[in-house]
Amino acid sequence: MCPRLSKNGQLGNVPNMKNKTIFVCNECGYESSKWLGKCPACNSWNSFYEQKVVETKNSKGVNSSGKVVMPQTLNSYEAKETIRTHTGFNELDRVLGGGLVKGSLVLLGGEPGIGKSTLILQICDKIKGEGKVLYVSGEESAEQIKLRADRLGINNEDILFLGETNIELVNQAILNVNPKLVIIDSIQTMYSEEITAAAR
Repeated sequence: MCPRLSKNGQLGNVPNMKNKTIFVCNECGYESSKWLGKCPACNSWNSFYEQKVVETKNSKGVNSSGKVVMPQTLNSYEAKETIRTHTGFNELDRVLGGGLVKGSLVLLGGEPGIGKSTLILQICDKIKGEGKVLYVSGEESAEQIKLRADRLGINNEDILFLGETNIELVNQAILNVNPKLVIIDSIQTMYSEEITAAAR
């Protein structure tokens, strides 16, 4: 059944669908039905943010198109070779299973100062010729990134810089540029106007 629109263009009452608000810990991802001052999983204080989700009730074993969902044997599927983009670092390619996969997300973590930003800037330079690279920075200025690039000897016209923390504006920039690779440094600084919580 298709969602029904009211006269003002808003979704009307849709059977088997309801909005639900949950609270998610920004540090460890723990979910709670109510806001908590302290996360019971990682003991972080004031780390919960509000997130709205749409729940679909389905008790008859059918998907949204009305088809019955049945398990299939694993051998009935055909494994397809994934086209990967090499990062220019053999060891990193090995960790990633052969390189970066189009449409995938890689989270690079580690202690402050160990060289995460240096590594990703080098990756931006290594894949030159593959297409534009959009470097989004939520913490460092363009001047700071340029100083690091100069220190590394990186002079690449395919690297575009955007200093922004609003995820909606970042998404629009991605649609406008259509880059080969997007770097967000750092993801914890990003926020959405649709979520009523400060970035952490």
